Amino acid sequence: MDITLPKGVSYIIKELNKNGHEAYVVGGCIRDVLIGLTPKDYDITTSAAPEEVMSIFKKTIPTGLKHGTVEVVTTDGIYDVTTYRADGEYINSRYPANVIFIDDLVEDLRRRDITINAMAYNTEKGIIDPFNGTEDIKGRLIKAVGNPILRFKEDALRILRAVRLATTLNFNIEEKTLLAIVETMDGLRFISVERIREELDRILLSKNPSRGISMLFQLGIMKYVLPEVMSMAVFDQFNPHHDKDVLGHTLEVLEHVPDKLHLRLAALFHDSGKPQTFTVDRNGIGHFYGHEERSEMIARTALERLKYDHKIIRKVTKLISYHMVSTDMKNELKMKKLINHLGQENINDLIELKIADFVSKPETSSRKLFEINAFRDRMTEITLRKDPLNIRDLAVNGQDIMELGIKEGRKVGEILNTLLDVVLKEPGLNEKTTLLNMVRKELDV
Repeated sequence: MDITLPKGVSYIIKELNKNGHEAYVVGGCIRDVLIGLTPKDYDITTSAAPEEVMSIFKKTIPTGLKHGTVEVVTTDGIYDVTTYRADGEYINSRYPANVIFIDDLVEDLRRRDITINAMAYNTEKGIIDPFNGTEDIKGRLIKAVGNPILRFKEDALRILRAVRLATTLNFNIEEKTLLAIVETMDGLRFISVERIREELDRILLSKNPSRGISMLFQLGIMKYVLPEVMSMAVFDQFNPHHDKDVLGHTLEVLEHVPDKLHLRLAALFHDSGKPQTFTVDRNGIGHFYGHEERSEMIARTALERLKYDHKIIRKVTKLISYHMVSTDMKNELKMKKLINHLGQENINDLIELKIADFVSKPETSSRKLFEINAFRDRMTEITLRKDPLNIRDLAVNGQDIMELGIKEGRKVGEILNTLLDVVLKEPGLNEKTTLLNMVRKELDV
């Protein structure tokens, strides 16, 4: 099989061959081509030592000499070129203590994690596949190279990669590999939260997020990823509006929200507070009063622990906090205050979350969907009118208030909030002279 390589990749391989060295593209790019996907990047492996690579090419960046990696700059991009290597003993279930440069391609492929990632290719030799990765692609299997227990003990992050690949490619995990995951997953305790977060994000942004999250629960891995949501599993809601347990409902909501990270995270956490707020009435019906506030707290704790950026945390927690808001709301003042607290940029995301939440329940009436979309229209109409909705929209600012003789910052803030309440009710009063006169009258200055 011939694989069309980018010009820069072909150039690097030819130059290395010209200087007496072997060179191949390796790993995920070959897998993607065989599956029918467009590779996101191309990695090159070679028998040349890092110093030899740098001597052959004019522009190089020594990004990882310790591990044998040099970036080679070409006219159509920058590509990683890594020397064949064998890894020394691994430390803390993650990193090899040292690497040994070798001249054997098969031994280099042997140290890799999954068979479908352990293939090499160049135009002269074709596909080099000593561990039958092509057969595993045909069988839609995720299978560890060699002894799966050793692979996962060497680097526990490979466990999450296996789940992520099974999710994104819609493959199954081979039996021995699956059992090895269960046996070795305690090594995930040593993996940095940043690495765990990256794999979680890729699972959530896949076409099958619920499958990946379900796998994390079923295999027991979720306790190392998001222990904060473990209580959702098999938690029966005892409520006629739900035909699934909390986790089952959550997985369905995940499938129905658009593939935006903050929306997928909001879907994952939106009912995480239900187990902690569960009560049963005299008729045996389950209720979850205030679960949105508890879910917001759980999400914030988890996202901060995984070191998500503040923007993502703010968006996710706002969506969770307001996901139970009534869409029957017609009072414009209340709607304006909702837009102010939620943020105009989050309105459509809240609607998407509410639609996903509704269609994941047994109710089949289209009336509720009509109500949600009518609510979106009313909110949109308000924002399009450009009515003042927050303090930044006021015709006066803190400096204007201070010039009236009010120096205390807290008092200035209280006055601005009072003025906002006024113009939310009557937008026509949002004029500088009018507002300042109101302040003067109130303060008798």
